Amino acid sequence: MIKVATIGLAAAISASTGGEEPVAANDIFPGVDDFRMQTITRTKNEADWPFVPTKGLLLCAKILRQPAVYFVGEDQDGEQMEPFVISTDMVEVAIANIGTTGVLRPYDGFEQLLKRLVPYVSMGRRLCDQPPGTNLPDSAL
Repeated sequence: MIKVATIGLAAAISASTGGEEPVAANDIFPGVDDFRMQTITRTKNEADWPFVPTKGLLLCAKILRQPAVYFVGEDQDGEQMEPFVISTDMVEVAIANIGTTGVLRPYDGFEQLLKRLVPYVSMGRRLCDQPPGTNLPDSAL
């Protein structure tokens, strides 16, 4: 029974990728070693910094072969906060982060929020071009 389910899942995945090469399991459900990360820190005069924490990690992993970008802030005690999905799709941001507060600085509207998030989403997507397990210093990308 398990083999049939596995074959069915593999067939569904292959069909969903247009018959391209099979998708590796870590491209569907990434493990810890599949993430790439970069430290990011707010500069002194950075007006469009989108996050409440002034320091954190930008993470990226491929999920269903698409880059998924996260911000993991560092709180005032130096502890890591919960991962927060960042994207240019505001519906995705709202649904993925439902109930999560204290991550984004106040904004006047989605246009302002997008203006703030786009550079970090772009940086995160470039981060996903790096090999899995990459850990870059601040401002490397």
